[in-house]
Amino acid sequence: MDIVLAVATLVGGVTVIGTVIRWVWTRGKSPPATKADVVRLEQRVERLAEYLDGLAEAKNPKLRAAFEDARILQLEGYAAQSAEKHREAIGCFTRALALAENDSQRAALYNLRGNSSESLSDYDKAQADYEETLKLCDHISPAEDAADARAIALGNLGLVYVDRGELEKAEEHLKLALGIQRDIGDRRGEANQVGNLGLVYADRGELEKAEEYLKLALGIQRDIGDRRGEANQLGNLGLVYRRRSELKKAEERHRQALEIDREIGNRLGEAAALGNLGLIYADRGDLDEAEEHLKLALGIDREIGNRLRGARVLGNLGLIYHQRGELDKAEEHHRQALDIDREIGYRLGEAQDLGNLGLVYRQRGEPQKAEAHHKKGLKIHREIGNRLGEANQLGNLGLIYLRRGGPGDLRRAKEHLQQAQAIFQRIGAGGQGPEIVGRALEDLERREREGEEEV
Repeated sequence: MDIVLAVATLVGGVTVIGTVIRWVWTRGKSPPATKADVVRLEQRVERLAEYLDGLAEAKNPKLRAAFEDARILQLEGYAAQSAEKHREAIGCFTRALALAENDSQRAALYNLRGNSSESLSDYDKAQADYEETLKLCDHISPAEDAADARAIALGNLGLVYVDRGELEKAEEHLKLALGIQRDIGDRRGEANQVGNLGLVYADRGELEKAEEYLKLALGIQRDIGDRRGEANQLGNLGLVYRRRSELKKAEERHRQALEIDREIGNRLGEAAALGNLGLIYADRGDLDEAEEHLKLALGIDREIGNRLRGARVLGNLGLIYHQRGELDKAEEHHRQALDIDREIGYRLGEAQDLGNLGLVYRQRGEPQKAEAHHKKGLKIHREIGNRLGEANQLGNLGLIYLRRGGPGDLRRAKEHLQQAQAIFQRIGAGGQGPEIVGRALEDLERREREGEEEV
């Protein structure tokens, strides 16, 4: 009986056996795959980060230079999944803030600096920057720029709350951003927020509502000719159908996404679709086909230099080997993922890798090593403020103590499981994790009634 780990919230995700990879969080700052994509991103972003009130043409040459250096470093950070690039970008954005000439420029710079902090899983700093943006919005003119800045900051705050697993707050902020984007006629932004809300509902286990929102986002993206967005939402719908065990429908959506991504040359999306198809094969018990598709995805990720998602795929291959009972290979792949996540500074991924290693050790009958790894993962989740990950690791520790069953273990099991359940309820989480914790607590109550131990 295993607890589901939180999935990553960039372009890829890793999960414990039997749950979804959330390959796509549809956000304007999605990491590009190659240097060519960096250029296309700059051309495509429209008003998202370029409502900058002329920052690129600011009168102060030092301000222009600091801003341009920061944007280049940030985009290189996305392309190379480089924590060091994002740290350097933060330093440049900070210098630009000290030179900013008006509140519109400051708001833009806070938003952008927050994006790099979020990429480093530094959610407290990201949240602080987005909140600074909101404070400045009342002083920005014209009104159109103020609305853009407010919508972007609210949407980014929503994604921070998603990263932390605080789904009710995420919903609140994404809805506020959606309202503004509808008011100003930003259909691309509307589609992104509607799609993100759909994924929030999927995380909460509200799958019919998730399907409704994702279909609405898909319709908008088809209307405006956003082929990349269309592929993203098809993939997200596939994830929802997979959660409902409608594997035929899930496979159809992922194949449609794969076809579009190949047509438009979106290698990042192609890898995502292949990975998701691999998990469908895993659900069907065809682990050889699952392994083949995941390896194809990994090959593309390595080819385009996407180390972050390459780590996610390595983790999922580890889960396939776990399902086969090949625990040494599972451990090897989780360790490779852990090494990459530590190298690139992706702390959320590091915490997930540690949790997955804990599950391997638990399956192998090494509860002390399992406990140590879950505790390390728990520590990181708490440090970065990921409440969902915190709850999952508390649950995993509770299950270890429950299985151990020695003097005092059942008491510790109950404490950890109750803490996990309280967090799940507080953040509105749904799915496998809360269900397993609930069943484990019922088992403890049964033991109490039978008098196995006072807990």
